[in-house]
Amino acid sequence: MGEFADARTLEAILDKFKVDKIGLCPGGSREAKTTYIQPKIRENFLTTNPKILFLSNKFLRRKASGLMDREFGNNLVHELQRKLPKRVLQYYLVNFFDPDFYTKLLKRYREWHFQGLKLHQCIVPFKNDGKAFRLLSEFAAEKGLPIFIHVYSAREAKKLVQTALQYPETNYILAHFMGLEETIRIAPKIKNIYFDTSTYYIVSEKRIRKAIKFFGAEHVIMGSDSPFGINNLERIIKKIRALKISSEEQATILGGAITQLLKLT
Repeated sequence: MGEFADARTLEAILDKFKVDKIGLCPGGSREAKTTYIQPKIRENFLTTNPKILFLSNKFLRRKASGLMDREFGNNLVHELQRKLPKRVLQYYLVNFFDPDFYTKLLKRYREWHFQGLKLHQCIVPFKNDGKAFRLLSEFAAEKGLPIFIHVYSAREAKKLVQTALQYPETNYILAHFMGLEETIRIAPKIKNIYFDTSTYYIVSEKRIRKAIKFFGAEHVIMGSDSPFGINNLERIIKKIRALKISSEEQATILGGAITQLLKLT
């Protein structure tokens, strides 16, 4: 969305903050391509509370009807990747509402060879132990694609962890650290779940350090949720560099983990 929907502007942003590559997901409707409202939110004890974050998903789901033009969004991200092939990594948004989603997924993968899959349980409700999600997990394992997912609730987080244990060859990236505590309680030694740091006012330094403690920095991936927030990319980079962790751990979070996960080298 916004400045991230224009190739020239996007490239200028990446150059400014010395970002080599960026993973992009569809983020809005046709009308939101160039204009949108940036939330003016500061980090506090409410925004970083895992229970409050899950509660906010209920309000998001109420507003999600018609929020995302999925075909338009996937085509837009692909067009950005075509224009910036060395910078943009495409995550394909899967629409379980479509009864032919799997056929379209196969077709698009043959055409585009995208680098990851995106799911958003607030916008497209589904079950993390359901048939469709299991089918997608099998596809992701076969193609070596991570599933980047915005989990709806603590209950769904627990289901995801159980499914991840059943599909050890599939890698799952949990957006906004939603599900971190459930993962620690159920499977503190799991190897195929990763955590995304977006956005800076949601994910606290305390929870980032907790993730590193239980899973290692190689399971923490920098995410910004840009452009949903003011200066998200700049602020999350600063936040990670300010963490009291080793320079090697910082480098891993800032790019090493996703480079290894996507086999970019």
